[in-house]
Amino acid sequence: MKTCYVINFYFGDRRKTVDSYIKDKLYFLKQQINFLEKYSHNLDKIIFSCNIEPEHYKYISEIFKLTPKYIQKTEVEINLRENYGLSYAAWSEAFDRNEDKFDYFIFNEDDYFFTQNNWDTYLINKFNQYDDCGYLCMVLREPHYHDKFKKHAGHSTGISSNKVLKKVKNKFGNLPHSTNKDYSSNEIEGQIMQTFCLIELGYNIYDIRDDFRVPFAWTEPDNNDIWRFFWWNEKDLIIPAVLVENKPYNWFESWDGEFLKNYIPTTKEEALKCYKDKKTYYGE
Repeated sequence: MKTCYVINFYFGDRRKTVDSYIKDKLYFLKQQINFLEKYSHNLDKIIFSCNIEPEHYKYISEIFKLTPKYIQKTEVEINLRENYGLSYAAWSEAFDRNEDKFDYFIFNEDDYFFTQNNWDTYLINKFNQYDDCGYLCMVLREPHYHDKFKKHAGHSTGISSNKVLKKVKNKFGNLPHSTNKDYSSNEIEGQIMQTFCLIELGYNIYDIRDDFRVPFAWTEPDNNDIWRFFWWNEKDLIIPAVLVENKPYNWFESWDGEFLKNYIPTTKEEALKCYKDKKTYYGE
């Protein structure tokens, strides 16, 4: 059993971020290395996929200097790519280059950090707990009109198998993503495209609500810093950069049905019916 971990990086300005990144655009790269060195894992390959624009060329030599060839005996590969399609296009390309070389692929973005020992083993075991799992993410989102009634990974970090991703690629030609270079228009579009397609293929989407809480960092400047999910749990599997800085922050917690402790997520059949009938998961 072999696992590939793909982290996508961006070195430009962001709508909302932490002070350390504003001062040092390589801050997230450094922190990813720190966390990967601190917490034990059994990864077989780590890919640092970097979405590069011309103004980022000045960082390239330092990226290679900072990045070790191995972390905990795991090979680290750096891939530089044109900045389009956000993380979703980068993950698709990473899978395309590594198809059949690994049994599992874990996808993450640069400003989230795993904080438990053997976090990769947990993800693999949790993924395999479900017979129909296509993607295990941090937070799933149920069908709703504001997402075109498509169930998807609301917090896109997660894991899938080579077997599942091959079926996606065979059906759609790649892991679906937007190729629009307009950041504002293709962020949520790409996120929904890449995971809703699993529902269409007969798989379901699950999250980690049974075991871990999830702090989600808002990216809109006028929102609170953290959206708290599954706070009946006591530990975090993954944290955003705002918590790494350990500064005071504001938080928000939703009491919509899909976020309650006793809520049972939709089956793939229920989710697909919501999409076909253009209804939210609670029947509106």
